[in-house]
Amino acid sequence: MVAGLANASRVSSAVEVSSVFVPALTLEYGWSITTIASATSIGGVAVALAGPFVGRILDRYGSRFVVPIGATLTGIGCLVLAGVTVAPLFILVYAFVRLSGQAFVQFPNQVTVAKWFDRKRGRAAALLVGLGATGLITAPIAVTAIIDARGIGPAWVMLGVLALVLGVIPTLILGARSPEDLGLRPDGAAAPKPESGAPGTEGAGDWTLSEAVRTPALWLIAGSGVLYSLSSTGVGFHQFAYYVEQGISTGTAAAVVSTFAVGLSVGGITWGLLADRVSVRALIATQYLLAAALQLLLLQADTPAEAFAISFGLGSLVGGALSLPTLLIASYYGRGYLGSIAGILQMTRGVSLGSGPVVAGVIYQTTGGYDPAFITFAGLCSLAFVMMLFSRRPVRTKRAAVT
Repeated sequence: MVAGLANASRVSSAVEVSSVFVPALTLEYGWSITTIASATSIGGVAVALAGPFVGRILDRYGSRFVVPIGATLTGIGCLVLAGVTVAPLFILVYAFVRLSGQAFVQFPNQVTVAKWFDRKRGRAAALLVGLGATGLITAPIAVTAIIDARGIGPAWVMLGVLALVLGVIPTLILGARSPEDLGLRPDGAAAPKPESGAPGTEGAGDWTLSEAVRTPALWLIAGSGVLYSLSSTGVGFHQFAYYVEQGISTGTAAAVVSTFAVGLSVGGITWGLLADRVSVRALIATQYLLAAALQLLLLQADTPAEAFAISFGLGSLVGGALSLPTLLIASYYGRGYLGSIAGILQMTRGVSLGSGPVVAGVIYQTTGGYDPAFITFAGLCSLAFVMMLFSRRPVRTKRAAVT
């Protein structure tokens, strides 16, 4: 519950929300789409660089202090953006907001949930995504309404206050590193009090980071995630502008973006529940294939009904992709060093999260339309599907067992 509220608070760092600002920033200040998207790209690089560092902190201290720091920095960044009117400063500050929200709020909460649960890990991840998506559902409509009524600055203020209220205090009061720290086992089962100096969550079956990076599975999971994240953020960031170009009103387009978030919530819950019953690797592969199909269908979306349906579908896939890769590596490599290993995924995924909007923006400005970008993204998702098929569970060898 606490992790879900914190994730809801960091919506300002999500492309689904930042995309709503694009038409207003272009109209108000004359900034190009590529200029605005570059802020997301730079923030993505920062997220990538922070991934391994944050992962190691999570293994040692947990999210109790990391998340409040991230939420505080996210809130302050949004309040600063309320007064920014020059492009270079906007790029710098929004990149900072994206770094704070993604690397120090969303990522730590995903790892924490995977550490706290085993048999019920999928259900817990479903609840995390469902709660976190509430911010994405309401924020696009609220931001659009505030921009129309009061301007860009008050919209950023609202997002900043949201981050400070929901992201800081609940985690400080109720957060904990792992169930073992409270004398429990995963899924809430009682456990003997650990001896002084004993490891916290490490078990005999847990892989260390040095062992995990030697397995092809980790790099196939990471690589396929890069391709999918690049595609999904490229579409997510530009969808509002694309629908407006297709003749859909700004109010309806904002509602479509919120529908994307509704799909994210429904999909996160659905895929998470399935993860307790079906192979997680098969679920992720299915998501990548469906994403390719929907991105091709997006080329024909020029009515509100089509936009709502496709946006909901794409959102449902992103909802699953937010948590399933972490669940997969938890099942492959164990809980003891999950933060460090997940940091590798965060590092590779961070680059693609920032690159997608810029890639789509460059293609748009080069070709004069979004169709070539969406076709490219569909191809990348198809390749991600193939990579996931080969990312089978690693088997320890004598050589891999040596640390």
